[in-house]
Amino acid sequence: EQSLEEHLAQVERAAIEKALRDTNQNKTAAARELGITFRALRYKLEKLGIE
Repeated sequence: EQSLEEHLAQVERAAIEKALRDTNQNKTAAARELGITFRALRYKLEKLGIE
């Protein structure tokens, strides 16, 4: 069983990876699609180890 924090990270990772695929890896467009700032997306990418 995973913690709430682990579950949220997994959901966040899936949403970010989908947005990046949908926008052909365009981080600005992915942030817009997710409804967050580019800076917030950059932070989440680093936090989740996505590149």
